[in-house]
Amino acid sequence: MKQLSPIFMALTLLLLPASGFARTTGDWLPQSGVKSPYSPLAVPTTLKPVPDSLASLLNKDYRITTTADYGGSGALFTLTRQKQTVLCVLTAPTPGTDQNVPTSRCWSLSEPTLEDVKK
Repeated sequence: MKQLSPIFMALTLLLLPASGFARTTGDWLPQSGVKSPYSPLAVPTTLKPVPDSLASLLNKDYRITTTADYGGSGALFTLTRQKQTVLCVLTAPTPGTDQNVPTSRCWSLSEPTLEDVKK
């Protein structure tokens, strides 16, 4: 039993600095309007609804570049193909509600150029 105490103390001391580097997934970026040289301006951004599902976009050779939790109401995906970027939210079926199939909603962040459409 006396041997466990030094081992426990050593592990605690080794792991303590690592906990200081742990970050929550909260918003750590500077907010717009904050008086800071790192604060970005809030710039209007166009989100154009895309009539395709997430599955349909993946079948059209879009590739998922990032994923994130969407506040407990689904998963947020960023997709790209050529020079077009699309955001999609995937909502899973929810027991106890009338949503019994997965659904997705997607928005285009960038318009494809005429050359991209021809390809």
